[in-house]
Amino acid sequence: MGTFYNTKDLSLTQKIELLRDCKEAGYTWWIDKLDCSVSTSRQHIDMDFEEVIKKFDYSAHFSVIDRKYSPSDAVKCFEIGFRTMGIVDYFLWIWVEDEKMQNILRKYNLQPR
Repeated sequence: MGTFYNTKDLSLTQKIELLRDCKEAGYTWWIDKLDCSVSTSRQHIDMDFEEVIKKFDYSAHFSVIDRKYSPSDAVKCFEIGFRTMGIVDYFLWIWVEDEKMQNILRKYNLQPR
């Protein structure tokens, strides 16, 4: 469940800047790797943030989502990240509290889809 935000008008440079802003404002982030020659499940990996950013390009699936985890749950946060599309896929996940994300939404003029 969640509301997706429109990011199609952002340049690659703006998306990378947004990812860095979200990492700074966020309360957690991590990277998963999917290498189907090893496993059909994503594996959590230890990789530097700037290293995974180097893998981000226009072919990556990029998303900004306002999440609420269950109808009865008051926990709400934004999930920002991407998935590379290659032989080996990398996933970056960043979680940002709603309050902090509002400034980022305004900065990039992001609107719900």
